[in-house]
Amino acid sequence: MIEEMLLKAGYSEKAIRYYLNKTNVGSIENPDAVATYTGLPCGDKITLYLKFENGLIKDAKFEYIGCAGTATSGSALTSLAVGKTSQQAQKITKEDVLRELDGLPESHCAELAVNALRKALEKIEEEKQGTLSL
Repeated sequence: MIEEMLLKAGYSEKAIRYYLNKTNVGSIENPDAVATYTGLPCGDKITLYLKFENGLIKDAKFEYIGCAGTATSGSALTSLAVGKTSQQAQKITKEDVLRELDGLPESHCAELAVNALRKALEKIEEEKQGTLSL
């Protein structure tokens, strides 16, 4: 029933699989970076957790408050980020997320996920430079 409703709303089958499987939904114990970003105009929120190993994103998970678009965007983004360096992950765009999902009825959700990633990566860079303010 949910799948049918999401199809009618314009979600692709791939996006629906991400949503139903709850891909990468959750948190990471002792993450290297955590960032929360609230999107406009909807107010949906993503908290992104990153864990690095040998300079690569080893694990990426997220928690969210919001719609199916936010959930699928977080799942696609975290799937795209794993295995990348911080610099490579910084280049992930809203369009990359939308391509990974075969499109979304509301593209601002993909932007929300990308902004959460950028915020987490900024924290990593600040920590590397020793400029993180407490």
